[in-house]
Amino acid sequence: MIQVAYDSDLCQEVVANGWLSEGQMRHAAERYRLGKSRSGKCIYWMMDEMMQVRDGHLGDSWVSQLLRTREPELMRWFQAKHCLFGLHLLSVSSVCHISIVESERSAVILSELFPESLWLAYAYPANMTPDQLEPLQGHHVTFYPRTDPEMDIYVSFLEFADDVRRLYDIDLTVDNLLEEHATAAQKVRHIDLLDFILEK
Repeated sequence: MIQVAYDSDLCQEVVANGWLSEGQMRHAAERYRLGKSRSGKCIYWMMDEMMQVRDGHLGDSWVSQLLRTREPELMRWFQAKHCLFGLHLLSVSSVCHISIVESERSAVILSELFPESLWLAYAYPANMTPDQLEPLQGHHVTFYPRTDPEMDIYVSFLEFADDVRRLYDIDLTVDNLLEEHATAAQKVRHIDLLDFILEK
């Protein structure tokens, strides 16, 4: 059983900056089962729709990678198969619309700012494959990709969305809010939806 941490670096940062109240942050930490490393960093556990832990994201590393380094014999036969962060909420949420961002941090905060949607995250573009969206069949899904000056990320998501639609029954759209409204300076910084909202 995952022990939820309410005092990780993420929780402290969010409350200190006034992005969420302490009550909102505790609620989000409980829902997403946020953990904490010995050094205080937030662990974003990836649990599938059956509540099975697939892996954990810690800083720039995966928990499975860290364990493989420390316990090579124990992890010899383990192969991590990632899922979307927050996918475990699919079985307990009554929300029919799903929003997907890159950063787990953004998904956690946005879930309290816009609770009418179920917020998931994929962590890294290279980490995401069409089969990770299979559990979302029958739902309305919106991608909110980061922005960049050349629109490369946005275009790649349009292509990815086409691949997903060919495979699964998902009403999938790619939001263009950042492409239309982010400034040139923001695009250079590759901001995401949460950055845009907080900077407004």
